[in-house]
Amino acid sequence: MTFESLYIKSFGKLNGKKISFSEGVNIIEGANESGKSTICAFIQFIFYGLPSKTAEKMRYISWDTSLAAGSAIVKDKGIRYRIEREVVCITNDEGKYMFREKCGIYDAETNMVCFKSRSPGEVFFGVSSSVFESTVYIRQSVNTKIGGAALGDEAENILFSGNERLNTGQALSKLDNARVFLLHKNRKGGKIFDLEEKRNLIETRLKNAQTCETDIISLEGSLRLLKEKTETAKKRIDEIQEELLEFERYSVKKAYLLRKDEKEKLAAAEEKIISLKNPPEHGGMPVSDPAYVETLKNRRNDLLHAISRYNEAKREVDEANEKIAKTDNKLSIFVELGAEDAEKRDQLVENMERNQKKMNHCNFTGMTLGLIAVFSLILALLFRNTPAFPELLKYLAVICCLVFSTAAGYVIFMKKRDYADEIAQICEQFGCDGYEDFREVVKASSEDEAYMLFLRGLRDEKNEKFTEASDDLDAVSNKIVSILNKAHFPISENTEDSLRRAIEECYRIQEQIRALEFEVISHRGNIEGIENDLSEYSKEYLKEAYCAEYDDEKMEAFDLLGKKTEQNSVGEALSIYVNRMHQIEVELSALRAVSTDPTAIAEEIAVLNGEIDTLMRKWSAYMLAIETLNTASGKLREGISPKLAKNAGKLFGAMTNGKYDTIGVDTDFGLSFSDGTMMHEASFLSAGTGDLAYICLRMALIELLYKRSVPPFLFDESFSRMDDGRMEKVLTLISKYAQKDYQSILFTCHSREKNIMQKLGNYHILSI
Repeated sequence: MTFESLYIKSFGKLNGKKISFSEGVNIIEGANESGKSTICAFIQFIFYGLPSKTAEKMRYISWDTSLAAGSAIVKDKGIRYRIEREVVCITNDEGKYMFREKCGIYDAETNMVCFKSRSPGEVFFGVSSSVFESTVYIRQSVNTKIGGAALGDEAENILFSGNERLNTGQALSKLDNARVFLLHKNRKGGKIFDLEEKRNLIETRLKNAQTCETDIISLEGSLRLLKEKTETAKKRIDEIQEELLEFERYSVKKAYLLRKDEKEKLAAAEEKIISLKNPPEHGGMPVSDPAYVETLKNRRNDLLHAISRYNEAKREVDEANEKIAKTDNKLSIFVELGAEDAEKRDQLVENMERNQKKMNHCNFTGMTLGLIAVFSLILALLFRNTPAFPELLKYLAVICCLVFSTAAGYVIFMKKRDYADEIAQICEQFGCDGYEDFREVVKASSEDEAYMLFLRGLRDEKNEKFTEASDDLDAVSNKIVSILNKAHFPISENTEDSLRRAIEECYRIQEQIRALEFEVISHRGNIEGIENDLSEYSKEYLKEAYCAEYDDEKMEAFDLLGKKTEQNSVGEALSIYVNRMHQIEVELSALRAVSTDPTAIAEEIAVLNGEIDTLMRKWSAYMLAIETLNTASGKLREGISPKLAKNAGKLFGAMTNGKYDTIGVDTDFGLSFSDGTMMHEASFLSAGTGDLAYICLRMALIELLYKRSVPPFLFDESFSRMDDGRMEKVLTLISKYAQKDYQSILFTCHSREKNIMQKLGNYHILSI
């Protein structure tokens, strides 16, 4: 069998949860307390129902819904079935819990009922809930005896004969049940005991009949009171229903008025958009049109370009004037030095030229030395493997070359610094910034007036360029001012600032339009949503709801959730009243039927004596049959263990790489193992290895006990005590079972299982 999906309607803390599975290995990941163990318990619930004890039942009854319910889609022998189960918890007048259970198996394709009134676990698997829990349901920390004597009994019932429905184990159970039905071993219970007690009590029947009459009167009073409560509850449900209908009509009217308000807001927004697209305050110009804004931006670029040309031309004029002034100053210094001592001045000029030549010579020499050093290194690399040159000689030549180059470079550097200092001192005397500036002054002194005329002519050219740039700037600015005037934009002395503010105003209007357009879309969406909601109602209903008068204060304070909760609460109370009335009527019927005619008492005693004698003979026969079958069943149990030990030992040996390949299984399925010298109990194994051993035993039991269908293997944190190597062995085994069409579901809060399965192959991952 394989699971296709689970739907947990209400179970424990899980509500409305759907889980889909694939064939093979399924891994369900979730943190601690996320509901993994609850899902495992739900799977067992679907097939076998809730545990028998009330406290255990209440663990899975939801506090919110007072029920445990859900369904599963399974596939068995090529047919898809849907299994549905529901348990409802109610409380009687005495405060005790009562449970109503429904279960059905349906053909998933046709929805026809299958296996009516039969338990799904016994239909599909042929085993009881205890066998299911002791085999395929593998919980965390499984290193305990699985099932014990109870599982031994179940296995015996299944294996005693080839026919699962007619086997000696079940016959033994039925014989014992029949024996118990007749008379218990302590002779304090059973049919015979009941008949004897009945015979002893017949004499007091008249007194009991009088007591019953008193009980009947009390129950009839309770019945009348419950009928009154039932009528009150029904009346209250009708009142609540009317209040809910009135609130619904009020909500419809509010929605209708809201739609009207939204339409008015939509019309106002659309009108505002039209006004903004042709604003009268801007002369009706389309200032919000992107093309108009793009025109203003282009004009702004033209203005910025004209301003840039204007500033560049002004800078060049200023530089020309500054250069003429500086040249005049330096010529005056040059002339003054010549007036004081012309011969000294000429000597300084000659020293300047000489030092500059020496500087150039130093630069050339330094470059040459660098090339020599690089060339030497290249030669050393080229001839490093040449046997004609000794190794030491090659390295010595390179080192000498590098030392010579370094020393010569240092000397040249020091000389160059001296020459540079002398050049700087001479430039300082002539008021020059460097050698090139000095050469220009010397040249100007030789040309004198002609050079100055050249500089002044250059300045005049710059002035003409400046005038042209200034005129161009005025033209562009005037054009922009004209455009801004047409659109009634404010104009300041700074044309660029005026244009910038105009563009910002255009953007602001565009932003307003976009906001209004978004508002229009929002209003239309609201209107459409309201109209969709109102479309569920007829025109007559809408008209009635709109025209009706309401207490607005009451409707606004209306507690819808509270009313629905009260409706459910009253409905549940009504259901309890009806059920209790039915119980009382049944009790009344039983009490009214208790009295017996006193004239028939003697005849009843005679009949009872004959019935007791007959049943005692049957009871003796049952005791003889039970003793005979018990002897046979003991021999069967002794035969089950060797087969289990062989199959489980084979799996365990494979899982431990042959370290433990011999294990023993007692009649209660306790494990022992051999270390090669003697047998030990399973408690001697490490926790992880013990878990592995009992998993192997469960696998062997599954193959032995499940003769109809094998349910999916459920592993609830079953590998937490294993190391990675042992876990990979187990998952490899599970993968091999998956190839045989066995489905597995692994519940874990770790990622180890997923990481190992990624290496092994196909699996399905789910997260909760």
